[in-house]
Amino acid sequence: MLSAQTGHTLRVSDAALQAEASWCEALAGKLVGNAAPDGAVSSLLGSAAAVTALNALVAAAGANCTARMHATAMKLAAAASGYAANEADAAARMQSIAPPTVC
Repeated sequence: MLSAQTGHTLRVSDAALQAEASWCEALAGKLVGNAAPDGAVSSLLGSAAAVTALNALVAAAGANCTARMHATAMKLAAAASGYAANEADAAARMQSIAPPTVC
């Protein structure tokens, strides 16, 4: 498949898709570990309520990012399985059309 933007050939493998899925899961794991510091109040904001509200927004954004990374990882893993199945099916069809001959 040619990339419309670069004209280069895109090469895909089930192993590469699985690697990307694992990478996304690892990133999601790192995001889960991130949290706003407890009890941190900025004198510039002047309001603990404002800091608490911002921390809640940051936590929600982190949760959304984590969920998206998990979803992306699942989609990549499913794509890898589908790709491998498609390749196996294509190979089987080619074998049925012209079995290999040994000279």
